[in-house]
Amino acid sequence: MYYQISYNHTNNRFIQLSFIIERIQQKEIFIQLPAWRPGRYELQNFAKNIRNFQINDMQGNPVPFEKTTKDRWKVQTDNLQSLVVTYEYFANQCDAGGSYLCDEFLYINPVNCMMYVEGRMNETYTLKFNLPDDYILATQMDIIDKHTCQATNFDYLADSPLIASNSLEHHVMNLNDTDTHYNLHIWFQGKHPFDINRLLDDTKKYAQFQVKTMGEMPCKDYHFLYMMLDFPFRHGVEHLDSTVIAMGKSADQTTEEFYNDLLAISSHELFHLWNIKRIRPAEMLPYDYTQENYSTLGYVYEGVTTYLGDLFLYHSQVWSWEQYASSLASDLQRHYTNSGRMHYSLAESSWDTWLDGYVQGVPGRKISIYIEGLIAAWVADVMIKESSQHKFTICHVMHALYHDFYKNGKGYTTHDYRQLLERFSGVSFEKYFQELINGRGCFQKWIDFVAIHNDIFISFDSQTNLLTLNKK
Repeated sequence: MYYQISYNHTNNRFIQLSFIIERIQQKEIFIQLPAWRPGRYELQNFAKNIRNFQINDMQGNPVPFEKTTKDRWKVQTDNLQSLVVTYEYFANQCDAGGSYLCDEFLYINPVNCMMYVEGRMNETYTLKFNLPDDYILATQMDIIDKHTCQATNFDYLADSPLIASNSLEHHVMNLNDTDTHYNLHIWFQGKHPFDINRLLDDTKKYAQFQVKTMGEMPCKDYHFLYMMLDFPFRHGVEHLDSTVIAMGKSADQTTEEFYNDLLAISSHELFHLWNIKRIRPAEMLPYDYTQENYSTLGYVYEGVTTYLGDLFLYHSQVWSWEQYASSLASDLQRHYTNSGRMHYSLAESSWDTWLDGYVQGVPGRKISIYIEGLIAAWVADVMIKESSQHKFTICHVMHALYHDFYKNGKGYTTHDYRQLLERFSGVSFEKYFQELINGRGCFQKWIDFVAIHNDIFISFDSQTNLLTLNKK
């Protein structure tokens, strides 16, 4: 499978793509564009950004085709061994999950705009870009030459964002594991004021802690792709061996608050390297790019990640207790200001990310798999620690999910997750699932429980309307 990517003008935001399909053996084939992207569990219908779609043989003659769904095409290939699919994609979404073209750089999430042939998803994809000579590529994919990269299959391609630019800033550091050398790549597109040595040192600390917690890093090279923006923004998306993090605005980047927020989202996205990119609900193994992949387990793949992302910063001594408590207090405040906690369960809210999970929606209808999922993970962690006399934590559960499930090619179920919680705690989690995961309006008693066992006092200042956490 081959892709040729180019553009004529940056001001109209359209990129030109040519998808070359060879070794055709059937009388008809089906070509599919994804309808959603991993990391955001809602249909996004990327086909709406395509124009001038056509299919020709290698001599330029039109090939008959028909559209069978909004993003699937049936192509008549009798007596054809090769063909080329050409189209334009409107790259006008400058966030961590989109694609964007401008004078300064080309940014692509292949899942937005690249296709696969049904039954041939496991074939290698080669991408060749027509770019200015001084542009380089930042991506987790293998770089074949200056403007050519390669993915081992469509799943890897779909999960391999890239930035092409002549102003990329690149730093590499080695984690120096005793047995295996893992490299972290830090890429910046856009100006930033950070002390690079400080950022590299802090990144190395929390990354080493995560690798030690999980027993290994599942890739030799991991890439942080930072896009620094001129407008207020905060968005990160996890990928198989990388993350894209879009942050702004420029005027705020010199503050400690902005720097710590960058660390928080970075630690969160790095832990997704294990949790959801490898450790995956059975319903998402493999991904079905054509439709919803429903799961009630968002409190694990997002909630546990949100909880541990900040906790890793604290335990690796990148953050002080005061910094960690401030972040946790902010999350709890979001919980208390959402009346949805009284009306919808965590499991229901996970399922309904495909319905309205990423917009405000009807007031008080739902809760967040990130915020309430964090609380559920915090409760589970305390239950495990208290019942095991601090021999085990929720990190042991995640370690087991990685080594016993992912490494054996298995997805996990709610039953599997509960069994692991009970295995490491030695107590029943029946009431936990009944009230906190599947129930409605039961959070306060569990928040009181974790506060007591962590010797934390939660207070609310009526004058500032701010919630604070303090050690007793």
